[in-house]
Amino acid sequence: MMDNRLALILLILMPIFLAIVYRNPFFLIILVLSIFVLTRWKILNINSIKSFLVKQRVEASLQVENGVICKGNDYIAVVEIDDIPYDYRDFSDNEIKNSIIAFHKIINLGTQVDIIFRKKYIDSVKYKENLLNKAQNLRIMVDSDPSNAKARKELDLINSILKKISEGEIPFKYEIFLLIYGSSKEEVLQLAKVVMRGLEGLNIKSKIASKNDILDTIFLEESKSNKTALSFQVPFLTPFSLEKLPSVEIRTDGIFLGKDIEKNMPVFWNVSKAENPHVLIVGPTGSGKTEFLISLGAKLSLQENVPTVFFDIKGDIKSRLRKYGLSFRLLNPLIYSISLLRSQYVYSNIRSIQIEKIISNSFNLDRVYSSIVFNLVNTALENVKSGKINNINWDYIDEKARLEFDEITYVVLSKIFGTIKIVDHENSSIVDQIHDGINVIDLSLIKSEILRKLVIFSIITDLYNKYSSNVDEGLKISLVIDEAWTILRSEKDEYPIVTDIVKRGRGYGISILMATQNIEDLGELSDIYLDNVGLLMVMNNGDKRFWSETVKRFVNISNEEIVNRLSFLGRGEALIRFIGDPRPMLIKTHVLTSSSL
Repeated sequence: MMDNRLALILLILMPIFLAIVYRNPFFLIILVLSIFVLTRWKILNINSIKSFLVKQRVEASLQVENGVICKGNDYIAVVEIDDIPYDYRDFSDNEIKNSIIAFHKIINLGTQVDIIFRKKYIDSVKYKENLLNKAQNLRIMVDSDPSNAKARKELDLINSILKKISEGEIPFKYEIFLLIYGSSKEEVLQLAKVVMRGLEGLNIKSKIASKNDILDTIFLEESKSNKTALSFQVPFLTPFSLEKLPSVEIRTDGIFLGKDIEKNMPVFWNVSKAENPHVLIVGPTGSGKTEFLISLGAKLSLQENVPTVFFDIKGDIKSRLRKYGLSFRLLNPLIYSISLLRSQYVYSNIRSIQIEKIISNSFNLDRVYSSIVFNLVNTALENVKSGKINNINWDYIDEKARLEFDEITYVVLSKIFGTIKIVDHENSSIVDQIHDGINVIDLSLIKSEILRKLVIFSIITDLYNKYSSNVDEGLKISLVIDEAWTILRSEKDEYPIVTDIVKRGRGYGISILMATQNIEDLGELSDIYLDNVGLLMVMNNGDKRFWSETVKRFVNISNEEIVNRLSFLGRGEALIRFIGDPRPMLIKTHVLTSSSL
């Protein structure tokens, strides 16, 4: 093709030369007519001539030889991939992973490595016909000589290619070049040899690219490659990643959550491998969140053999546990005491801070009243510690407040202490009654939201004190809170209780399972829960804005998925996300029944 272009250029230049020598414009007229005729008959392509001249000018600024491009002080070695013998489906998951890692390690050298992939489609029908004819000839050879191993192997390969084409793969011609940058010709050629040896170890054949192949690639000439491949031989060069599920060790062992809706495979939550053992379930009324929360808590108790504490606000949890046929210990905080002033697990000054947090969050106190409560409690506990008095109760603290503060302040404090006395009395501690298995704190008889919060915050704090003394000893206890918004929305940033446990992760062996109707109900600290829970589950919700404006901040979901799939989830269906991995899964949740136990 280059010789043809030179001949055409010579034909153009000759009349110009003759016109100058003989000073006769007739030669120029002949030139114009010749160009017109040659162009009309498509013998001469003006754009091709322009391209050739540009190529010659650019080539003059480069020095190209076999395997090397030199441009000024920059050197580039060019390696051509000569053959890719394997299909990714020939490997196991582990082999694929190791091969990809090895490939990128091999090309991780020099200052830069570029990959150029040239792809030219071929006539699939003709290609398939050629393969069928070749396969027929090989069958004849094998039938006549069964010991012909080479023919048998080639026949197997052709049959494999035909099968892949029938499954929808498209054959194409390809060229793959690796451009390896360096500071000298010797350096880049040496790096090229290193790359070629490494590729050979992966059974990928390669060679130093020829000068003509380099020039054709640089100037985007039509590919002359005779190498044929199928798409699964080079998937790493496609502009998208293959679908990848969350970590195998997290989703294939542990607590059974349900089945993947699209793949119909079982999905588990391996709490022992999870970065954080806490769960948040979000879903409107009727979505199935409470049923699933109870099932999850019961499974955790049965499988992990740890105490599980349910806070039963409405009385429905004990009813459902009975329906499942599960035995449990029912604890009434009106009978057993929250024992705020009798903690045996922490020092008195730490206990004073904890009591301040509990009372401040329960009664929604400002910092002034919170500080007053702290000082009164701390002084009383210090008096016990120093031996000034033997025992204290809320009557003692109430009397101290009456003596120290004005009437208005005392009335507020006295009302608080009087309310506390309803659930903090002389009876044995409710925390001491919690044992292995399922424990239900029955709050259904307590109609005051303040009292319910006081009980829940007190028990959570004491369980934290009891189980957090030894760090990193695995899961020790799980706490289950339905309608979690009733306590979480009132928790203050300066007095964190549940938030603090959630942020600490798995270190203290406490798992908190929570369910709520709306994320906004969790209050100002909602982002902390969403960012830190080990398992986030969003039940069916038809509100597209909920998915796009709230859930999308914490999970990788597209607008198309929201419109076509997520807003149409059915009862018991949910999107789940494991912490540290924003890729979600859609599951049909599994809940306990009396027959499943």
